[in-house]
This record gives sequence, structure tokens and C-alpha cells, in this order.
Amino acid sequence: MVHKLVQRHHPFVVLRGKTYYFRYAFPQHLRDLCPWLPAEVKRSLRTDSFSEAVAFVDSRLPLVKLLKNCTDVSLVEGLVARLTDFSGEIGKWVVESFKVLTGSRRRSGKVVASVKRKSSVPRTPRLSVVWKDYVEWKTWTPRRTSQNQRTFDNLLFFLGDKPVGKIQKADIKQALDRISKLPVRHKRPYSRMTLKDIMRRTIPESDRISRKSVKEHLKLAQSIFNAYLVRELDVLERSPTEGVRYEEDKKRYGCLTDAQVREAFSKSEDKPVWFQWFLRLALYSGARRSEIASLKKTDFKVCLDTGRTYFLIREGKTKAARRVVPLHLGLVHDGFMQWVEDSEDYVFPIAANTPNRVTNNFNDLLAEKHSDMGEKLVFHSARHTFITRARAAGANTALIQQVVGHEKTGAGITDRYKHDFQMKDL
Repeated sequence: MVHKLVQRHHPFVVLRGKTYYFRYAFPQHLRDLCPWLPAEVKRSLRTDSFSEAVAFVDSRLPLVKLLKNCTDVSLVEGLVARLTDFSGEIGKWVVESFKVLTGSRRRSGKVVASVKRKSSVPRTPRLSVVWKDYVEWKTWTPRRTSQNQRTFDNLLFFLGDKPVGKIQKADIKQALDRISKLPVRHKRPYSRMTLKDIMRRTIPESDRISRKSVKEHLKLAQSIFNAYLVRELDVLERSPTEGVRYEEDKKRYGCLTDAQVREAFSKSEDKPVWFQWFLRLALYSGARRSEIASLKKTDFKVCLDTGRTYFLIREGKTKAARRVVPLHLGLVHDGFMQWVEDSEDYVFPIAANTPNRVTNNFNDLLAEKHSDMGEKLVFHSARHTFITRARAAGANTALIQQVVGHEKTGAGITDRYKHDFQMKDL
């Protein structure tokens, strides 16, 4: 669609189709002062009359002048909100139009029903206030709560703590674009920097967060606006995330060869003992990093039917993720249960508090970073390796699915009758 800028008459009036819009580009010094500001704002004036559009915009010129000279961060948000809210002017225009219309009808002798003035857009709570209520509405684990808080902090920084009713689709898209340029925060020097400091730097591609991480920001925004504010509370009629897409990197994680497994075990001998056990448990069980990090001493039990030791995964991303997993005999023979017995609460307290320590310890174990097929070799590859080896050995697919916490599928109508397998089967 072609946008026509009517600059010869007014610098801030844009004609889009048959409707006039207000468009204002924020000065660079203001964007440097407030990184959450977009490059420009555009608001529909809901009129096809140029004179009416100019009248609406002219009422905002004093605010434009104030913003041009503003150097106080605390004043910017209020000025921007007033600059872009034309509901009052449009409401007055609607009333005046009806007055003219009803006056002419009365003069012609027609009976006209009274017209009530259309109220301005209802006030909505600020994003930070909504977040506090939203967190209470959700039931997350402490770790998930912490992760989501960091994700929300990024959204709040780039969207601004404005009323949720004023956040638009374009704001969400721009926030995601800026988030995609953020660095991985556990790396130095970024781990000691604020978001404001980071935004003053150009982040190399190699240091930036993954597309999957950016998509997690979108998923959280969709949950806040759509699931909570639209469907649960009816605060908004439509979510600004509606129609927003962000595709994550679809490249799969690779599977380790036998030689790479031996290499990882060998080089891990130079790592902390806790990580050595952590890596072995991952390769011998296929459990996720977060699941192993969450294990406590009390999660390890002995099956009365078989005498085999197993561990219980109590929480997960799906219902199937909550499961029992038999402890491999190789780990039992090597004394892993003594490590468990010596623990006080969490079996791997370092991983429980700082999960990225697991990834950091694994990253330099392998000479290759990608498989022959171009798939990334990371700690999660341990899970891919377990599943691949189990399937290659001819293990029952449904048994594998239960051990690793996948939904049991592919059995047709019998899915309705499926139940958890016994320990002796696993």
C-alpha cells in the first residue's frame, strides 16, 4: 500500500488509503535517552478530511516542541502518551458533527434521538501492574518464575511501562527486533551491564541470543495479552500480539558418535566432579538439563518389585515429563548413589542455582561443534544420543517415550487405554 506524505501542507500528516494519520519521528537524542522509544509513532486520526486532520495535529505542536527540547527521562513517557492520544479531539469532533446533523434535522421537523457523547478509550493498567497480577494468576516453579521475570524485564524495557491498551502490534514487533540484538547475558562483559548500557553497544552476531530465545519473549507476550488480558479478564478486545510471528532457528541438535561420547567422558575428568556425574546421568537417562538440575536426594527410590533404583522427575514442560526413570546399572556400579547419599537436598546444587554452568562446562569437551550433517553439538545432544541409541537397539518406542518424557503416540485407538509402564518394563 502506498503511503502519501502531505509535507507541503503539514509535516506530521500522512494519508494512508482514504484515512489521515499522525506521524512523528522521535529525535535521535530522545531515543538515546529512552531506548524503549520506537523510531517513530503513527496514529490513525480516523478522518478522511485533511482540514480536520490538521486541526487535530496542530493541537499537539506544543508537545512536539517540548519533546524536541526534553532531556528529562521522567517526563518523556507522559509527553509521548499525550502526543499520541487523539481520542479526546476525535470525541469532540464526533459530538460537534452530531450537533450539526441533529440541528439540521430539527429544523426540518424530524424527530431525532439524543446522542450521547462517545467516551474516550477506557483506561487500562500499566504493563508493570498487569505483570504482578499475571504472575499471581500463573502457577510456575521458582526456576520458571525467575526465567520469565528476566524475559519480562526485556519486554518492559523495550515496550515501556505504558497502559496496556496503548501497546500496539507495531510496538511488539519493534520490541522483538531489538530483543533479537541483545547478547547472551551470562557472558562477560554483558553479565555485569544493564540493558541501558548494552543498548549503547553494537553486539556481534556471535554474542547474540538465539532466535528460539526471541520467540520465548513473543510466547510470554502472547500469554500476557491474549490468554490473560483478552480471554481471562476481558480488559482488551484484541491482543497486540495477534498476527505477530517470529520463526526460530529450525536447525536440529546433533547426536554424538560413540567416539565423541568417549571424548566427552575423557575430557570431563578435568571438570568438577558434580559435572562428571551430571553428564553421565544425562547420557544414561536422556533426561533434560533442567530435569536433572531439579533432582533432590528424596527423588531417588528403590522399586520393591525389581530392587532397581530409579529417580522421580516431579515437574516438567508437559504432563508426560513427570515420570519415573530407572537408574542405569553402570551408574549404580560406579558409585553414583554414594554421591546422592552425600548430598543434603539438591543432588546438583550448583546446576540448580546456575544451570548455565552445565552448558559452559560442556562447551569445550568436543573438538567439533557440529555434526557431519551440520547439526549443533551441545549439551542437549546427550538427550538426542540416548534416544537414538535406544531406538537403534530396537527398544519399544512407547517405552522410550515414557523414559524420556515424550507423549506416547502412534498407537491409534489404544492411546485411550494407555497407562504408565511398570518399572520392570522400563
